[in-house]
Amino acid sequence: METNELDKYIEDGYGPVERFYKACEEMPTVKFILAERKISELLMTVATSSVLQSVVSAAARGFDFRTALSRSRIRTGKRYSILPPAPRRELIAYAMNLLYAIDVKAIPLQEFIEEYYWSPNGINFSFKLFAHGVILPLKASVEAELAERDALPELLDAPAAPSQPEAEESEPKRPAPVITVTVTPALSEVAVADLIERIADVCDAADAEGCPEEEKKALYAVSTALAESVKSCDAVRIRTDFDAFAEFVRGSSLAGRLSESTDNLNETLEHYGI
Repeated sequence: METNELDKYIEDGYGPVERFYKACEEMPTVKFILAERKISELLMTVATSSVLQSVVSAAARGFDFRTALSRSRIRTGKRYSILPPAPRRELIAYAMNLLYAIDVKAIPLQEFIEEYYWSPNGINFSFKLFAHGVILPLKASVEAELAERDALPELLDAPAAPSQPEAEESEPKRPAPVITVTVTPALSEVAVADLIERIADVCDAADAEGCPEEEKKALYAVSTALAESVKSCDAVRIRTDFDAFAEFVRGSSLAGRLSESTDNLNETLEHYGI
């Protein structure tokens, strides 16, 4: 069989994976002037690693980047920000497609981060926000995917549990216990920080509008409760406290002026599966 010419550049094993992790970790400290080159190097590491290629290929199967990019645009006041998909494989496919589009200039990097990661602290800080929002979650998702793959053979090779002797006929059989598993969406540190910032934005808006003192204290109370729920990553608790928060805002004197910020926060929670 004829060997593909590119095969000689493909490296097996976990050496490239470690280099990929390191490159991702360093990305938030990269100056914007070097950002495009660093993104190209990151993509080359993936392209020459059989392990990383297998992860990316599995994640990209059936993935529609154009649709995902459109859905990830979340309105934040007068601007838009980007919230990548929460499911692990979708995030991997999303981030890799986005980085590739930037690398081939289909998406101009400077325009993209100035639109979605704008900061008064300048372009270098905007790129840092981009790295925290896209590249570090990509690293974490790849790590989790590989950890799950590594654990699978161990589970398959594990010895079967010894069979228990059958009970005497006279002893009635006990019904198997019913186990209920509640799945709570995992919130990354970036997601928690983003949600808390959006809660703070509502309080800032109330303060700027001259909210009455008693009403402001009550708003801070429900906001603090919601922020603590977000930190707990308990989806049921977060949704319950958000409903109380939204109900208070709707009944406040600033309902009309705070409703957009509250709707943005609700949309963000739904994006994270809450």
